[in-house]
Amino acid sequence: MSSGRAIRPRVSIPTGKSRKTWLLAGLVVLGVIAGVLPSTGVPIKILFALLGSAALFVLIFNNLQLGFILFFALNLTLPQAGPTWNIGMQVAVVGETRGLHFNLHEIVIMMVLVSWLIKIFIGQADWKRSSPLLVPIILFFLSYVLGSFVGFLNGGSSLVIVFRFTRLALFAYIFFVFLNNVTTRKQLQQLVIVLLVCSTLVAGFGLMQKFMGQAWTEKVSKKYLLKLGFPEAVNYVAGSSGEDQAYRINSTFLHPNVLGAYMIMALPFFISLLWYYKEPWQRLLLVMGIGINLGCLFYTGSRAAWIAGGAIALIYGVFGFMDKRMILSIVTVVLVVAMVFVIINPPSFIKQRFVSLSAKEAATARIYQYKMAVDFFMEHPIFGIGMGMEGQKIMVNNIRNLWAAVENAFLTYLVAGGLFGFTIFMLLFIFYLGMMLFARNNSANDPFIRFHAEAFFLAMIGCIVSSQFGAWLLFAIPMWTMFWAFLGLAGCLYNLSREEVLAEEPSLAPGELLSPEAFA
Repeated sequence: MSSGRAIRPRVSIPTGKSRKTWLLAGLVVLGVIAGVLPSTGVPIKILFALLGSAALFVLIFNNLQLGFILFFALNLTLPQAGPTWNIGMQVAVVGETRGLHFNLHEIVIMMVLVSWLIKIFIGQADWKRSSPLLVPIILFFLSYVLGSFVGFLNGGSSLVIVFRFTRLALFAYIFFVFLNNVTTRKQLQQLVIVLLVCSTLVAGFGLMQKFMGQAWTEKVSKKYLLKLGFPEAVNYVAGSSGEDQAYRINSTFLHPNVLGAYMIMALPFFISLLWYYKEPWQRLLLVMGIGINLGCLFYTGSRAAWIAGGAIALIYGVFGFMDKRMILSIVTVVLVVAMVFVIINPPSFIKQRFVSLSAKEAATARIYQYKMAVDFFMEHPIFGIGMGMEGQKIMVNNIRNLWAAVENAFLTYLVAGGLFGFTIFMLLFIFYLGMMLFARNNSANDPFIRFHAEAFFLAMIGCIVSSQFGAWLLFAIPMWTMFWAFLGLAGCLYNLSREEVLAEEPSLAPGELLSPEAFA
């Protein structure tokens, strides 16, 4: 039944001769670069990097979906790989000198942005797709501008403020790129499949770290990851020494807590899509993925991710009861009972993470940080102390304290942005969750929308809960880029749920999962 709402025609991207012309032009440019650069004395590594980047840009310009797939794959598997430009920047928090690091996935998504803008300029792409998230994102950007000015007024480091503004606030463009170019079910489904595959590979490598040991892990890191641009400071062990020490896996991530946050955001897709992909072999793959990801999640030793996993399980129990998916409710009850036994007699690894001396010390330090953050907030409740104030001494109650981010993303943002900035920051989550809940509850006859929306909803719930115990969402760039990508994909899924006429390209049939034709 039509509601009378006009359906905007999709922009047609030229193919055939036009595409061949662009490819030929790209090859000519590459040839010119290859002929000119050697005479300039440019090192061979830089020469190949420039040629490879130019070739990749041509491919992405020709097919933006390829850029999205590469972005997702690199963000999920090698989040810290990429070149470093040493400009001697002083990082206020730790007082060290280091260069600016450009992650590979950042470079790829920037290529997608430039390609999209060129296509808009020549009339080959659209840029006006709407979303309920547009208003809170614009408000967030404006609040970040205000927060940067407040930081300047309070004496924050100008270089850190500019750095934070550029790397955080301006990452909002990722949302617009995804929203305007991921417009079909097939595109969305491809990216979710990439998420499933990559998170399983990362989790599998993490389990290898556990079974092979810390020495093997550090050897592989030095031999391979450092050569890809990974920093040397990587956290593998929690605790001081002896029985108090817990070996925690980090896979290809800098810290086990960040890996745990990624695992908890990927896990709902394995679970919810069991009700979309119904072939036995597909469900077997998803169940295997659940097992591998849960095993990796456990050995990260991330208490924040464990708590987030418990929250997700409880919500699944509610969804299962409401939808008559009783297996979800039964599994939730079993997990609660198992949790009781674990609390009564916890395994040594869990005991090390919760009741060891180092765990108690960490809890005490966090409580002190939280109290200090509350004092800062009470002194500057409306607009906060501003962005880029990490490492600055601030006067509170006639005592000058050093401010650094606390292990809570929301409390950190409350101090930096005050009630004004914090409220706008929360609008991003409120609108996102509302959109996904609306899409899920209004698509009873559309399994694709229903179960993808459920997965996106619970993935963000996991992100929110885990962020209560860490500030990785704000300061770990790979987490921030993935956050904006999730916002963009949620906008795409919401638009698909609202459209009365399906896009020209249907979603992949469940039998086509991971088939070569799926990514053609």
